[in-house]
Amino acid sequence: MKSEFRRFFKNLRREMDEETLAEISEKIYKNLIESSLYQDARTIFTYLSTGKEVDSRKFIGKALDDGKKVYIPFIEKDQMKARRLKSFDDLVEGRFGIETTFNTEEIQNPDLSIIPGLAYDRDKNRLGLGGGFYDRFLARNKTIRLGVFPKDFKADTLDTYDHDQKMTYILTEEGIF
Repeated sequence: MKSEFRRFFKNLRREMDEETLAEISEKIYKNLIESSLYQDARTIFTYLSTGKEVDSRKFIGKALDDGKKVYIPFIEKDQMKARRLKSFDDLVEGRFGIETTFNTEEIQNPDLSIIPGLAYDRDKNRLGLGGGFYDRFLARNKTIRLGVFPKDFKADTLDTYDHDQKMTYILTEEGIF
């Protein structure tokens, strides 16, 4: 069942036009930076957006400008680690062709983790791409888990497994719940 949902939401994301994605990303950015979750966080682990994911680069830039410590994924074997991003100049190509940082400073238990995905449901379950990297990371870290999605990527109910990690909150262009 998860594979069918993945196929459906990947197609939905692929068909979203760039202008719509930019509008959604801007609203999500505003909802995030106005939230106490962002304002109270000193350390933030976040994804670096690729393709048609909600754009994360604007809020990464804002967090760096605000003096927050920002960490992005670094994949080592089958584990995702949170490594410090001090500047966009620190970016290098990582595993799977996804940008990461060359810095080796890591963090456990960041104040806030901003997590991407394909879909979410009313119980704050998240459907990812299927690699399990974020689930394994979240299982090892105590952190506020903020899933970021366009509101149209909500499913009534997602199938879950024991290793799947729920989000603490969901952030869409309509707000945080």
